[in-house]
Amino acid sequence: MPLPSDEKLLSISHDLLQQFDAIFGLHPGFRPAHAKGLMLSGTFSPTREAASLTRAPHATRQATPVLARFSNSTGLPLLPDNDPNANPRGLGIRFALGDHVHTDIISHSTDGFPTRTGQEFLEFLRAVAQASSSKAALEAFLGSHPAALAFVQSPKPTPSSFARERYFGVTAMRFIGADGASRFGRYRIDPDAGVDHSG
Repeated sequence: MPLPSDEKLLSISHDLLQQFDAIFGLHPGFRPAHAKGLMLSGTFSPTREAASLTRAPHATRQATPVLARFSNSTGLPLLPDNDPNANPRGLGIRFALGDHVHTDIISHSTDGFPTRTGQEFLEFLRAVAQASSSKAALEAFLGSHPAALAFVQSPKPTPSSFARERYFGVTAMRFIGADGASRFGRYRIDPDAGVDHSG
């Protein structure tokens, strides 16, 4: 996939990656966040009702190949799965629609995200990085960003298995149904076996 050409977007992306490295350290060959993960492949088969909500190809085809990656949240590749700092868990799903054509769902196990924009997220990460020496910057940021405070304070229990956790899409999507009606929403992935936090 080609990189975006928006200079502002590229600059914020670069700064975010540098901030992850400042928080978690450098771990060559690993992602800067959600470093530890497990890849799976499978097939997605939508229900008949899916096409009434969206015309997206993965919802209107009988079946679509998928790649999925479950992950721990930090940039620490050796963090134990049962460490509370591994929460929230992540789940990325790629729907393979053709050669070099795909759509992705990026989700995690907390319903919501601490900020609305990339710039706000960068400010949040900078405040987190400063919290090891002084909590003042983080407290100031959380005091002026209620959504971030709610995210930080929300329970993040450890699941007994990646497959026994609920995941929430990070980004809202515009869904256009078969009737042409549009609505905004976020994906939610519910496990068939149910949610279990006894791990």
